Amino acid sequence: MDAADRKLFGDSLRQAVAGSDHADAALAALDWRAALADDPAGATRVVFAILGELNLASSAIDDVLTYALGLEPSEDRAVVLPSLGGHLPPATYERAEVTVDGLATTRITVANQAIVTIDGGKQMFLSRLSPEALDVTAIDGIDPAAGWRRIHGTAKVSDLKAIDWDRALTAGQLALAQQLTSAARAMLGLATEHAKSRSQFDRSIGSFQAVRHKLAESLVAIEGADAALDAGWANPSPFAAMIAKSIAGSAAKTVAKHAQQVLAGMGFTSEHPFPGYLKRTMVLDQLLGSSASLRAEIGRSVVESGEIPKLLPL
Repeated sequence: MDAADRKLFGDSLRQAVAGSDHADAALAALDWRAALADDPAGATRVVFAILGELNLASSAIDDVLTYALGLEPSEDRAVVLPSLGGHLPPATYERAEVTVDGLATTRITVANQAIVTIDGGKQMFLSRLSPEALDVTAIDGIDPAAGWRRIHGTAKVSDLKAIDWDRALTAGQLALAQQLTSAARAMLGLATEHAKSRSQFDRSIGSFQAVRHKLAESLVAIEGADAALDAGWANPSPFAAMIAKSIAGSAAKTVAKHAQQVLAGMGFTSEHPFPGYLKRTMVLDQLLGSSASLRAEIGRSVVESGEIPKLLPL
Protein backbone atom coordinates (compact mmCIF):
# COMPACT_ATOMS: atom_id res chain seq x y z
CA MET A 1 0.00 0.00 0.00
CA ASP A 2 1.20 3.51 -0.77
CA ALA A 3 0.40 6.55 1.39
CA ALA A 4 -2.91 7.20 -0.39
CA ASP A 5 -4.00 3.58 0.04
CA ARG A 6 -3.12 3.65 3.74
CA LYS A 7 -5.13 6.83 4.23
CA LEU A 8 -8.12 5.36 2.39
CA PHE A 9 -7.86 2.17 4.46
CA GLY A 10 -7.72 4.16 7.69
CA ASP A 11 -10.66 6.39 6.74
CA SER A 12 -12.70 3.35 5.76
CA LEU A 13 -11.94 1.65 9.06
CA ARG A 14 -12.96 4.71 11.07
CA GLN A 15 -16.24 4.86 9.17
CA ALA A 16 -16.85 1.12 9.54
CA VAL A 17 -16.35 1.10 13.34
CA ALA A 18 -18.51 4.16 14.01
CA GLY A 19 -20.69 3.50 17.04
CA SER A 20 -18.93 0.23 17.90
CA ASP A 21 -16.51 -0.65 20.68
CA HIS A 22 -15.08 -3.71 18.89
CA ALA A 23 -13.26 -3.64 15.55
CA ASP A 24 -13.16 -7.28 14.42
CA ALA A 25 -16.26 -7.20 12.20
CA ALA A 26 -15.11 -4.02 10.48
CA LEU A 27 -11.59 -5.39 9.97
CA ALA A 28 -13.00 -8.55 8.41
CA ALA A 29 -15.28 -6.54 6.11
CA LEU A 30 -12.30 -4.46 4.95
CA ASP A 31 -10.21 -7.61 4.38
CA TRP A 32 -7.51 -6.40 6.73
CA ARG A 33 -5.63 -9.69 6.48
CA ALA A 34 -5.05 -9.10 2.77
CA ALA A 35 -3.72 -5.64 3.61
CA LEU A 36 -1.46 -7.22 6.24
CA ALA A 37 -0.02 -9.63 3.67
CA ASP A 38 0.47 -6.82 1.14
CA ASP A 39 2.08 -4.32 3.54
CA PRO A 40 2.66 -5.78 7.03
CA ALA A 41 4.18 -2.68 8.62
CA GLY A 42 1.89 -0.15 6.92
CA ALA A 43 -1.36 -2.04 7.56
CA THR A 44 -0.42 -2.81 11.16
CA ARG A 45 0.49 0.78 11.86
CA VAL A 46 -2.81 2.08 10.46
CA VAL A 47 -5.00 -0.45 12.27
CA PHE A 48 -3.34 -0.23 15.67
CA ALA A 49 -3.22 3.55 15.54
CA ILE A 50 -7.01 3.57 15.09
CA LEU A 51 -7.53 0.92 17.77
CA GLY A 52 -5.68 3.17 20.21
CA GLU A 53 -7.26 6.40 19.03
CA LEU A 54 -10.84 5.09 19.35
CA ASN A 55 -10.18 2.68 22.25
CA LEU A 56 -11.47 -0.31 20.30
CA ALA A 57 -11.19 -3.92 21.39
CA SER A 58 -9.89 -6.30 18.73
CA SER A 59 -8.20 -9.61 18.09
CA ALA A 60 -5.99 -8.08 15.37
CA ILE A 61 -2.88 -8.94 17.40
CA ASP A 62 -3.63 -12.60 16.59
CA ASP A 63 -3.27 -11.85 12.88
CA VAL A 64 -0.06 -9.84 13.35
CA LEU A 65 1.60 -12.63 15.32
CA THR A 66 0.26 -15.43 13.10
CA TYR A 67 1.66 -13.74 10.02
CA ALA A 68 5.02 -13.06 11.69
CA LEU A 69 5.19 -16.72 12.74
CA GLY A 70 4.99 -17.76 9.11
CA LEU A 71 1.35 -18.87 9.01
CA GLU A 72 -1.63 -17.48 7.13
CA PRO A 73 -3.81 -15.35 9.43
CA SER A 74 -7.38 -16.56 9.75
CA GLU A 75 -10.39 -16.16 12.00
CA ASP A 76 -9.89 -19.83 12.80
CA ARG A 77 -6.43 -19.21 14.29
CA ALA A 78 -5.83 -17.68 17.72
CA VAL A 79 -2.38 -17.14 19.21
CA VAL A 80 -1.77 -17.89 22.87
CA LEU A 81 0.10 -14.88 24.24
CA PRO A 82 2.54 -14.78 27.15
CA SER A 83 1.09 -13.98 30.57
CA LEU A 84 0.89 -10.31 31.52
CA GLY A 85 4.29 -8.74 31.99
CA GLY A 86 6.16 -11.49 30.14
CA HIS A 87 7.38 -11.76 26.58
CA LEU A 88 8.68 -15.32 26.29
CA PRO A 89 6.58 -18.07 24.66
CA PRO A 90 3.85 -19.20 27.08
CA ALA A 91 4.45 -22.96 26.78
CA THR A 92 7.12 -25.49 27.72
CA TYR A 93 7.68 -28.93 26.23
CA GLU A 94 8.56 -32.24 27.86
CA ARG A 95 7.93 -35.86 26.90
CA ALA A 96 5.69 -35.05 23.92
CA GLU A 97 3.49 -32.74 26.03
CA VAL A 98 3.20 -28.98 26.19
CA THR A 99 2.25 -27.12 29.35
CA VAL A 100 0.59 -23.81 28.53
CA ASP A 101 -0.02 -20.77 30.73
CA GLY A 102 -0.89 -17.61 28.87
CA LEU A 103 -3.56 -15.28 27.51
CA ALA A 104 -5.72 -15.08 24.41
CA THR A 105 -8.10 -12.64 22.81
CA THR A 106 -11.76 -13.42 22.22
CA ARG A 107 -10.63 -15.08 18.97
CA ILE A 108 -9.95 -18.23 20.99
CA THR A 109 -13.69 -18.70 21.54
CA VAL A 110 -14.40 -19.11 17.81
CA ALA A 111 -11.08 -20.46 16.51
CA ASN A 112 -10.44 -24.13 15.77
CA GLN A 113 -6.66 -23.74 16.12
CA ALA A 114 -4.74 -22.43 19.11
CA ILE A 115 -1.27 -21.37 17.98
CA VAL A 116 0.97 -22.24 20.92
CA THR A 117 4.58 -21.05 20.97
CA ILE A 118 7.00 -23.10 23.05
CA ASP A 119 10.07 -21.95 24.94
CA GLY A 120 12.74 -24.47 24.04
CA GLY A 121 15.65 -22.49 25.43
CA LYS A 122 17.97 -21.85 22.48
CA GLN A 123 15.24 -22.68 19.93
CA MET A 124 11.59 -21.70 20.01
CA PHE A 125 8.86 -23.89 18.54
CA LEU A 126 5.24 -23.71 17.47
CA SER A 127 2.43 -26.23 17.75
CA ARG A 128 -1.19 -26.07 16.64
CA LEU A 129 -3.69 -27.39 19.16
CA SER A 130 -7.44 -27.58 19.40
CA PRO A 131 -8.68 -24.94 21.87
CA GLU A 132 -10.80 -27.72 23.36
CA ALA A 133 -7.59 -29.39 24.56
CA LEU A 134 -6.89 -26.41 26.84
CA ASP A 135 -8.69 -24.71 29.71
CA VAL A 136 -10.09 -21.37 28.55
CA THR A 137 -11.30 -19.02 31.31
CA ALA A 138 -12.82 -15.56 30.87
CA ILE A 139 -10.95 -12.79 32.71
CA ASP A 140 -13.07 -10.02 34.19
CA GLY A 141 -10.17 -7.97 35.55
CA ILE A 142 -9.70 -4.28 35.01
CA ASP A 143 -10.74 -4.29 31.34
CA PRO A 144 -13.53 -6.85 30.88
CA ALA A 145 -14.67 -5.17 27.65
CA ALA A 146 -11.50 -6.41 25.93
CA GLY A 147 -12.62 -10.03 26.43
CA TRP A 148 -9.31 -11.53 27.49
CA ARG A 149 -9.13 -15.25 28.27
CA ARG A 150 -6.65 -17.13 30.42
CA ILE A 151 -5.28 -20.22 28.70
CA HIS A 152 -3.72 -23.04 30.69
CA GLY A 153 -3.39 -26.81 30.63
CA THR A 154 -1.31 -29.69 29.33
CA ALA A 155 -1.77 -31.39 25.97
CA LYS A 156 -0.09 -34.00 23.81
CA VAL A 157 1.62 -32.71 20.66
CA SER A 158 3.04 -34.45 17.64
CA ASP A 159 3.90 -31.55 15.35
CA LEU A 160 6.60 -29.06 16.33
CA LYS A 161 7.78 -26.31 14.00
CA ALA A 162 10.91 -24.23 14.67
CA ILE A 163 10.06 -20.51 14.62
CA ASP A 164 11.72 -17.12 14.78
CA TRP A 165 10.14 -15.87 18.01
CA ASP A 166 12.14 -12.63 17.90
CA ARG A 167 10.52 -11.76 14.57
CA ALA A 168 7.03 -12.37 15.92
CA LEU A 169 7.78 -10.53 19.17
CA THR A 170 9.13 -7.54 17.26
CA ALA A 171 5.96 -7.32 15.14
CA GLY A 172 3.71 -7.66 18.19
CA GLN A 173 5.59 -5.13 20.31
CA LEU A 174 5.56 -2.52 17.54
CA ALA A 175 1.82 -3.02 17.02
CA LEU A 176 1.09 -2.60 20.74
CA ALA A 177 3.44 0.37 20.99
CA GLN A 178 1.48 2.01 18.18
CA GLN A 179 -1.81 1.38 19.98
CA LEU A 180 -0.44 2.69 23.29
CA THR A 181 0.93 5.86 21.71
CA SER A 182 -2.31 6.59 19.87
CA ALA A 183 -4.31 5.96 23.05
CA ALA A 184 -2.01 8.33 24.94
CA ARG A 185 -2.60 11.03 22.34
CA ALA A 186 -6.37 10.49 22.63
CA MET A 187 -6.17 10.85 26.44
CA LEU A 188 -4.21 14.07 26.02
CA GLY A 189 -6.90 15.30 23.64
CA LEU A 190 -9.60 14.65 26.23
CA ALA A 191 -7.64 16.49 28.92
CA THR A 192 -6.85 19.40 26.61
CA GLU A 193 -10.48 19.82 25.56
CA HIS A 194 -11.54 19.77 29.22
CA ALA A 195 -8.90 22.37 30.10
CA LYS A 196 -10.21 24.66 27.35
CA SER A 197 -13.88 24.34 28.30
CA ARG A 198 -13.70 24.21 32.11
CA SER A 199 -13.52 27.50 34.02
CA GLN A 200 -12.60 28.45 37.57
CA PHE A 201 -12.43 31.96 39.01
CA ASP A 202 -13.75 33.20 35.65
CA ARG A 203 -10.72 31.77 33.86
CA SER A 204 -10.21 28.71 31.70
CA ILE A 205 -8.29 26.16 33.75
CA GLY A 206 -6.05 25.75 30.73
CA SER A 207 -4.59 29.16 31.54
CA PHE A 208 -3.27 27.94 34.90
CA GLN A 209 0.44 27.19 34.86
CA ALA A 210 0.14 23.90 36.74
CA VAL A 211 -2.39 22.55 34.22
CA ARG A 212 -0.34 23.73 31.25
CA HIS A 213 2.76 22.04 32.64
CA LYS A 214 0.92 18.70 32.93
CA LEU A 215 -0.36 18.94 29.37
CA ALA A 216 3.07 19.96 28.08
CA GLU A 217 4.79 17.07 29.86
CA SER A 218 2.23 14.70 28.38
CA LEU A 219 2.89 16.01 24.88
CA VAL A 220 6.65 15.60 25.32
CA ALA A 221 6.12 11.98 26.43
CA ILE A 222 3.96 11.25 23.38
CA GLU A 223 6.39 12.85 20.95
CA GLY A 224 9.19 10.75 22.43
CA ALA A 225 7.12 7.61 21.97
CA ASP A 226 6.32 8.62 18.38
CA ALA A 227 10.02 9.11 17.63
CA ALA A 228 10.86 5.67 19.04
CA LEU A 229 8.04 4.18 16.98
CA ASP A 230 9.29 5.81 13.79
CA ALA A 231 12.70 4.28 14.45
CA GLY A 232 11.13 0.90 15.18
CA TRP A 233 9.02 0.84 12.01
CA ALA A 234 11.99 2.00 9.92
CA ASN A 235 14.29 -0.63 11.41
CA PRO A 236 12.14 -3.39 12.96
CA SER A 237 14.83 -5.04 15.06
CA PRO A 238 14.15 -6.72 18.43
CA PHE A 239 16.06 -3.96 20.25
CA ALA A 240 14.16 -1.17 18.48
CA ALA A 241 10.83 -2.86 19.22
CA MET A 242 11.69 -3.23 22.91
CA ILE A 243 12.62 0.45 23.05
CA ALA A 244 9.41 1.50 21.30
CA LYS A 245 7.17 -0.68 23.48
CA SER A 246 8.86 0.41 26.71
CA ILE A 247 8.71 4.13 25.88
CA ALA A 248 5.11 3.87 24.64
CA GLY A 249 4.01 2.15 27.85
CA SER A 250 5.77 4.76 29.99
CA ALA A 251 4.27 7.57 27.91
CA ALA A 252 0.75 6.17 28.28
CA LYS A 253 1.18 6.00 32.06
CA THR A 254 2.52 9.56 32.21
CA VAL A 255 -0.33 10.92 30.10
CA ALA A 256 -2.94 8.95 32.04
CA LYS A 257 -1.64 10.35 35.34
CA HIS A 258 -1.67 13.95 34.14
CA ALA A 259 -4.95 13.64 32.26
CA GLN A 260 -6.61 12.22 35.38
CA GLN A 261 -5.45 15.24 37.38
CA VAL A 262 -6.61 17.72 34.75
CA LEU A 263 -9.99 16.02 34.34
CA ALA A 264 -10.38 15.76 38.13
CA GLY A 265 -13.76 14.28 39.11
CA MET A 266 -14.84 13.94 35.47
CA GLY A 267 -12.06 11.45 34.94
CA PHE A 268 -13.62 9.05 37.45
CA THR A 269 -17.10 8.93 35.94
CA SER A 270 -18.17 5.97 33.82
CA GLU A 271 -19.94 8.37 31.44
CA HIS A 272 -16.61 9.93 30.44
CA PRO A 273 -14.43 8.06 27.91
CA PHE A 274 -11.19 8.57 29.88
CA PRO A 275 -11.55 5.59 32.28
CA GLY A 276 -11.88 3.25 29.30
CA TYR A 277 -8.57 4.47 27.87
CA LEU A 278 -6.91 4.24 31.27
CA LYS A 279 -7.98 0.63 31.82
CA ARG A 280 -7.08 -0.47 28.30
CA THR A 281 -3.61 1.09 28.37
CA MET A 282 -2.86 -0.45 31.77
CA VAL A 283 -3.38 -3.89 30.24
CA LEU A 284 -1.66 -3.12 26.94
CA ASP A 285 1.43 -1.95 28.79
CA GLN A 286 1.73 -5.43 30.31
CA LEU A 287 1.32 -7.36 27.04
CA LEU A 288 4.50 -8.76 25.42
CA GLY A 289 6.62 -7.16 28.12
CA SER A 290 5.79 -4.27 30.44
CA SER A 291 7.57 -0.92 30.18
CA ALA A 292 9.38 -1.67 33.45
CA SER A 293 10.51 -5.20 32.56
CA LEU A 294 11.60 -4.19 29.05
CA ARG A 295 13.53 -1.22 30.42
CA ALA A 296 15.40 -3.58 32.76
CA GLU A 297 16.12 -6.00 29.90
CA ILE A 298 17.37 -3.19 27.67
CA GLY A 299 19.72 -2.11 30.45
CA ARG A 300 21.03 -5.63 30.94
CA SER A 301 21.67 -6.10 27.22
CA VAL A 302 23.59 -2.82 27.03
CA VAL A 303 25.72 -3.72 30.07
CA GLU A 304 26.44 -7.21 28.75
CA SER A 305 27.32 -6.06 25.24
CA GLY A 306 29.21 -2.97 26.34
CA GLU A 307 27.66 -0.89 23.57
CA ILE A 308 24.40 0.86 22.74
CA PRO A 309 22.86 -0.39 19.47
CA LYS A 310 21.87 2.29 16.99
CA LEU A 311 18.15 2.54 16.35
CA LEU A 312 18.74 4.08 12.93
CA PRO A 313 21.81 4.15 10.68
CA LEU A 314 23.38 7.59 10.78
